Parts: sequence; structure tokens; C-alpha cells
Amino acid sequence: MTVLDTLRRPAYTGENRCWPCTAINLVLVAVVAVLAGIVTAPLAPIVLLGGGLLVYLRGYVVPGTPRFAPRIVDRLPFDVGPDEHVESDSIAASTDPEALIAALSAAGVLVAGEEDLRLTDDYREAFESRTTDLRALSDPALAERTAAVAAGDPDAEVHGNRILLAGDRDVWLSRTVAIAETAAAETLAEFDVAPELRAPAAEPLRTFVRTCPVCAGDVSETTLRNCCGGPGTTHRKPHRPVLACEDCSAVVFEFDVDD
Repeated sequence: MTVLDTLRRPAYTGENRCWPCTAINLVLVAVVAVLAGIVTAPLAPIVLLGGGLLVYLRGYVVPGTPRFAPRIVDRLPFDVGPDEHVESDSIAASTDPEALIAALSAAGVLVAGEEDLRLTDDYREAFESRTTDLRALSDPALAERTAAVAAGDPDAEVHGNRILLAGDRDVWLSRTVAIAETAAAETLAEFDVAPELRAPAAEPLRTFVRTCPVCAGDVSETTLRNCCGGPGTTHRKPHRPVLACEDCSAVVFEFDVDD
């Protein structure tokens, strides 16, 4: 076994490499190299090469990186590398759940089963048709449509693989969630649901999605680890139950779980 072999951390490199961790550590290595170069110029390349080698072999050099790096990078308005799972907010606004269910039932959107609620056939057909239309849009065009149905008249911006609705409360959306919630809200208008209830209903209606908003694959219940985390996942809650696409792993809905 060589010295390099003792430094390697397969759990954080190769297919298991966390790109947010890598990006944060490379930035820190560069900063330290610059500071070292100010003290004495010959130190800069040594720090840069040594730190870069450690990041390559180990995945990171700063202790605890897998716990904090994804949280930092997830809020940056640009993409730092291949990250299969993007956490997303919702356009939903607060409202009375019982009143919302009553309104959706009266409008022919929901119907009560023996033990749960389900979408009516008419609403599901219209919703899935609208989803297909939105899937074909570019990110800027989708962002504008999403802003139009969101509460608070926000401004729409596209940053990397996410959409920002900037307003009184900034909302960051994955393309998956933006398509699903925009389709839900626009379809509710066809069923004469009151405008003030369309955004609040968009998030709970995502729990009924069966077809991936991004690729049209089948959606099923799984966990973050199983759908897009893998054995080396750095997600804060890898066992969180989610609805995700079986084909592309896009996360449609994340269920709340106790910490």
C-alpha cells in the first residue's frame, strides 16, 4: 500500500464524490494559498498543489465538510457541478387546510375515497395535459408562467438549474416542482377554483403526481438515498421519504419527517 492509498477516501471520491463539498474546499484551498503567498511567495504553489491533491484523493480537506457544504451551495444562485437532487421551495401560501379541501372537492378536483382523497379523473387528465405542455417550455418561459400563478406577484429569474421567484419572500424552485405546481395552479383555473386558493393548493396537489413533470417517467414513493443519494450521499436526511421519478430520479415531493 502506497502513501497515496492511505490518503484516499473512496466514500467521498469517484462516483460518490460530492461536488458541493469539492467546490467549497477548492475555494478554501485557493484562499489559503493566496494568504500563504502574501506571507512568502514560495508557499502559495505548495499549498495550492497540496490542498488540491487532498481534495482529489479524499473529497475534502476541511473536517465536517459533508455536513455543511451542501447546505451552503444549495442556496447559491448558480450550479457548481452535477448535483442530482435540488431542494425546492413551493409557490404555496398558507391557508386553512379544511377550507381548501372543501373548495377543491366542491370544484370537482378531489373526491373522497374510503380512506383517503384522490384526484377526479377529469382533473387528472387536464393536469397531466398541462404538465406535458409546460415540459416543452424553456426555463425562462417556465419561470414566467410560474411567477404568474404564484402569490405576491414575484419577479421571475433563472439561476442555473433553479428558478427564483423574487418578492416579499424569495422562492427557489427546481424545474420539477415549477412544472408540477404551475400545471396544478393553471388547471385549477379551468375548474373555477378561486384565485386565492390556487397557489396554496399547488403544493398538496403534488402528492398526487404519477408522471414525472420532467421526463414523463413513472413516479413512485422512495427515499432520497435510494432515488438520488446513493451509498455516499451527503444529504442531510438521506432516509426522508419522497415521491421521485423511477427513470430520472427527479424529486417531485419531499414528505416531512421528524429529525
